Order: sequence, then structure tokens, then C-alpha cells
Amino acid sequence: QMMAENQRTLGMILGFAAFFAFAVLAIQFESFRLPIIIFLSLPVCLAGMVYGLMAGGQAIGATVAIGVFIVIAATVSDGVLLLAFAEELRETKALRAFDAVLSAAKIRLRPRVMTTVGAIAGFIPLALNLGEGGDLLQPMAVGAIGGLLLEIGAALFLMPALYLLFARDRTTKTVAPDAQPEVGEKGATVP
Repeated sequence: QMMAENQRTLGMILGFAAFFAFAVLAIQFESFRLPIIIFLSLPVCLAGMVYGLMAGGQAIGATVAIGVFIVIAATVSDGVLLLAFAEELRETKALRAFDAVLSAAKIRLRPRVMTTVGAIAGFIPLALNLGEGGDLLQPMAVGAIGGLLLEIGAALFLMPALYLLFARDRTTKTVAPDAQPEVGEKGATVP
């Protein structure tokens, strides 16, 4: 019964955390569109945790919740950086959504991979149960490794795809056909 109460409490904490994270992102981006994109990629990352736990033969325990927070934090952080940079490119350089998100993903590739590889390397000793208390932290580490591996793909492929799906390209003013300048010989414009 105490375990069920702890699970309910953890569920409430996760719910409140998700709500407040969404609210902060919506305020930061001044839009609901970009936080929705970030939150739509979370299930993929959390599925990576489940796959990691299954592959490692680990049961879901209390410490896995810490791994969930780690994966969610990494996903939200990457999403904010990627989408904010793409939005900045669209505003400052007047790029189309595709070009902006492609440039942002290219620029974020190296830092994302380096950060994730460093985090995974830090979790490997825990995942291999090499030290004291490893039995307790092993499920968290195995789950976090699985979640972080899928998080790279989500940040670099899924979020840009969702961004394009939800993107609203700023339309450029089109010139009416009768208002276009006349073209003289050899393509010279006639005033």
C-alpha cells in the first residue's frame, strides 16, 4: 500500500513538473507550438528508457524515476536550443522553415553528441554495477543510457520533422502578374 501511495505521489509530481515545464516553455517561446513539438518527442525518449531496461534485464524501480528526470531534462534542453536557434535563423536571416531547422540541426549535432556521449560514459560504471551500492543505481543508469541514446535521434531528427510539420512559413509578398516589370531584350528590365 505504501508503494502504491509513493507511485501516486510520483505521478502527481511528474504531472506538475510537466505542466510547469510546458508553461515556462510557452512563456519563453510566446507560443504553444514549440513546446508541443518538444513534448511530442518525450514519449520516444522515454520508450528508449524502457528498451534500455528491457535490454539490460532491469526492473523498473524507484531510482528509475531519477533517470526519467535526466532524460526529460536532456530532451527539453535540446529542444529549446534547437528550436530557439531555428526560430532565430528564420527571423534574422529570413530562412524558410526547412533551411532554418536544417542549419540548426547541423550546428547542434556535435554539441549534442558530445554531451550525450559524456553522460553515457558517466553512467557506464553504474550500469555495469562496478561499485558499492550499484544494485540500487543500476536500473537508473541502464534506463538513462537507453533514453539518452534515443534522445539524440529525437533531438536531431524527430524534433526537426515535427517543426516542419507545425511550421508556418512566413509568406513573402507576391507581385501580381500585371504589376511585374517588363523584360526587354536579353533579360534587361524596362522601367
